[in-house]
Amino acid sequence: MNRPPVFLSLDQRSGWHALRDWLLSGEVVGFPAEHAYALSEVPTRRPRESVHRIHRIKGRSSEKPVLYLAGNLDVIEKFAVLPDDPSRLRFLAGPPRFLTCLLRSRAIADSLGMAKSGKVAFRIPPGRILRDFLSYLGEPLSGTSLNRSGAPPLRTMEEIRKSFPDLAVVDGGYRPGHPVSPILDLTTFDRRVMRGSWASVLSGMGGGFNLRRRPS
Repeated sequence: MNRPPVFLSLDQRSGWHALRDWLLSGEVVGFPAEHAYALSEVPTRRPRESVHRIHRIKGRSSEKPVLYLAGNLDVIEKFAVLPDDPSRLRFLAGPPRFLTCLLRSRAIADSLGMAKSGKVAFRIPPGRILRDFLSYLGEPLSGTSLNRSGAPPLRTMEEIRKSFPDLAVVDGGYRPGHPVSPILDLTTFDRRVMRGSWASVLSGMGGGFNLRRRPS
């Protein structure tokens, strides 16, 4: 029986074509995100009967949401409604940062099981190579941590092979597994940070975003 493939580091752009083909064929991969490996699939290419495939692999409750990585705002706009408030829209369209945003979901995200309670979580990574690959992919990519539910994130290829022997992996070297990105809810005018703190949001912004309540 053949072992699942190990794809080249994203630094090696010559391997991007094979990795994109793998993901667009509906397969799952251990994928190196910013600080941790992610359990990744393209939701639009996943078999419709396997909506909760990622949850089953992790042993995670299907009620828990999954965040998605995207290379640009055009990809996000296919699945989420962008804020109509100019302040929030400028913030979302500004320089990428290590921050996940909750947005109102479109019908396609609901039908694909990407959304929970009418919201879907997206992040455009700040790292250029990772962002370029996601733009090349042209689809959202799930970014939930690669681990068994409740266990620490897996940091090396050896740990991944031991825990998930049937999983294809992109070689990203050692990943510390932390920090975890804050999650900011952009569907509200309250300062609702679902994970992390408001200070952690501000620290990665470089200013320029005034999260104020809508005038009455």
